[in-house]
Amino acid sequence: MKIGINGRNIKEISNGPVYANEVDLIELGEKDLRIHEGKIDHDWLMKLSFLDTNFSIHAPYSAPRGLIDLGIIREQNFRVIEEIFKASHFLGVDYIVLHGDKVNENPRKSFLNLLFNLKAFSKLAANYSITLGLENLPEERGFDRFGILPQELLTIIYLVREENLKVTLDIGHAFLSSKRYGFEITEFFDCLSPYIYHMHLHDNIGIPAEVNEKYGDQHLPMGKGKIDFARIFERIKKIQPKNLVLELKGAKRFEALENIDTLKRLKQTKKDYKLRYNIQEVFKSV
Repeated sequence: MKIGINGRNIKEISNGPVYANEVDLIELGEKDLRIHEGKIDHDWLMKLSFLDTNFSIHAPYSAPRGLIDLGIIREQNFRVIEEIFKASHFLGVDYIVLHGDKVNENPRKSFLNLLFNLKAFSKLAANYSITLGLENLPEERGFDRFGILPQELLTIIYLVREENLKVTLDIGHAFLSSKRYGFEITEFFDCLSPYIYHMHLHDNIGIPAEVNEKYGDQHLPMGKGKIDFARIFERIKKIQPKNLVLELKGAKRFEALENIDTLKRLKQTKKDYKLRYNIQEVFKSV
């Protein structure tokens, strides 16, 4: 497993608290790639390549820039995604995260368009030897989204039926969904384990934004919210995903490094009792 963090936390990219050589992998977002009007700054890509690390990419997702905006396929989206695939090829990226985005006024048509788009993107990605990871999402205020429940993601993966379309399991999002709909967070693992190649790890207190907008998808360091990470880590040890990426907002250096160290020890742990001991040591002050 590679241990990574999102680009906003990297000193050399966004003046974040972590240096590039302190992780195995950096997940680059839209701002990290410097995408403007569908084009990537290639001089900046060259500078990124000098960091001499591994990268994954989180494709643009916010409307109207979302690659699967309201489920409608658009020529501009393909230009953007192909730019991202070319950048990925240059940086040696083999994994890109996608969102399913919003459901419009015609849910059935939106769903069919989503399947069509994902199949087209997957076929295009295969030309670059890239795996796509459809990320589970939290419910947001004012609109519905695809991919909130594990059963939704499984259905989408099954219907698209492309070998290089997998799942990015976001634990913070999964916790919010489990609290919102009253099921165990481990259902995401029970339902999706064969397809979970990539994971996003961050914490929150489990109160969805539609209940209280001060909370929701907080992206706290692990141990600062209410997610039972000991339970999550046991499942990670069983499924052995390829990448574990911290997605943190506003973390202090000591918090980010503590979380990185936790994941590195998780990666090295061979026995369950030793894993529990490590978790207790890291979170004993929480």
